[in-house]
Amino acid sequence: MDLGAGTGHTAALLAQEGWQVTMADVHPHAGALGQRLVAHPIAARLSREFGLPRVLYDGLTVPFADGSFDVVLLAFVLHHCPDPLAVLREARRVSRGRVLVLEDGDEAHPPRRLERVTDALINLEIGHPHSERSRFDWLVLFDAGGLGVTHERGFTSCFGGLPGRHRLYVLDVL
Repeated sequence: MDLGAGTGHTAALLAQEGWQVTMADVHPHAGALGQRLVAHPIAARLSREFGLPRVLYDGLTVPFADGSFDVVLLAFVLHHCPDPLAVLREARRVSRGRVLVLEDGDEAHPPRRLERVTDALINLEIGHPHSERSRFDWLVLFDAGGLGVTHERGFTSCFGGLPGRHRLYVLDVL
């Protein structure tokens, strides 16, 4: 499952590699212009083109039974959530034990102000939460969600000439 699927491009790429992927995302809030005008229409199109199941949910309870998915992917999602711990617990609940999280930040620091502004501009978001964390703070959140890190890796990207710092966390149920 790609939870917080956004445009659905990641799900479509995984499907092209033979994965069975379900896209899930929340209904857009009032300030989510990018989600409403860009991400959701693209995700709907990719869902049709690739035959990928797609659901919109309330942001509280993922509409699937416990253990429905081998793996749940949260790619740059949690820092946008009003209650990231609740979303993480739902990801754990519907997975069969593994959750993959990609988030912004490096080992010691959460994203800087410029990175947060860039994120808001890229997503065309007004008034959405930014719960960025340092690596340590993510680890505390994962532990509170009943998940332990089995592997992690930092990497950088560049968007519009601005470098971004990110981390991949491979999590398993404790």
